[in-house]
Amino acid sequence: MTLIDVLIPLVPGVVLVAFPHVLTPKTASADDAAKRTSKTRKIGYVLVAVAALYFFIMLAEPHVGH
Repeated sequence: MTLIDVLIPLVPGVVLVAFPHVLTPKTASADDAAKRTSKTRKIGYVLVAVAALYFFIMLAEPHVGH
């Protein structure tokens, strides 16, 4: 496992947590926009957690020849 395996879920996860309204359409009602924002932020948290898990797995792997 390499660093890119950690960065792939980390970058979109951070973007979704920081800017969850990016994926909400402008024409959405206030209630629908709040639901989508909350769901998008939760998906971002899951992606960040997956990246953290990948990072710890990467650290636990034996590094032969380095």
